[in-house]
Amino acid sequence: MRIVLWALLLAVAWTVTLAIVARSPGLHSTPGIWTGVFGLPGVVVASWVRPLLGRNYHDRLGYAVMFLVNWMFYCSVILGIVSIKQSIRK
Repeated sequence: MRIVLWALLLAVAWTVTLAIVARSPGLHSTPGIWTGVFGLPGVVVASWVRPLLGRNYHDRLGYAVMFLVNWMFYCSVILGIVSIKQSIRK
């Protein structure tokens, strides 16, 4: 359960950070590019899905897709790290 909560915290923090960067310096600035890079794979999937949803580029649904994909990704990464850590300890 802790893995799911840590992944949820990371996904929420990254989604909020990307939304703030997108509104202030912009996604094509250096902070925006690096925020997008570290938000992979959710940024890629949301960018792929967003044109299918229409022309609204400030769509909250795109951020929701990014959040869900990143949450699943972070869960699997944290679970992998915990598994490797446990196998090294044994």
